[in-house]
Amino acid sequence: MEKFKKLLMLSFCLVVLTAVFSCSKDDDNKGPRNVEFKVTASSNASISSVVHSNVQGEATTLTSLSGNNWSTKLTVNADVQTISLGANATATDATGTLKVQILIDGVVVKENTSSGQYLSATTVYTVSK
Repeated sequence: MEKFKKLLMLSFCLVVLTAVFSCSKDDDNKGPRNVEFKVTASSNASISSVVHSNVQGEATTLTSLSGNNWSTKLTVNADVQTISLGANATATDATGTLKVQILIDGVVVKENTSSGQYLSATTVYTVSK
């Protein structure tokens, strides 16, 4: 359980740091972005928490989740340059998997996968100008 808590804290810190540095003063952005966050765990795992960028690029934390699929869609402000997603899950054994994906306009732009019993996956997408 201590290992899981450390993974959760590491994931949270990573997402918070990327959110803090996500704003830009440049006006070269192409406008708001349609973002979808997807988290998928194997059938023997349950998602416990998710941290993702909100429309302003700040971190939103969701806890006490359950099930093996989670997703949300939102329109992120044009000045947000870094979009991040992190999730934690626990599997019944070491064969568990967890995948996090960031989609922009329906296209996967970043993803990451974790495997094991105590699962933590994060990914960060930096918008190119």
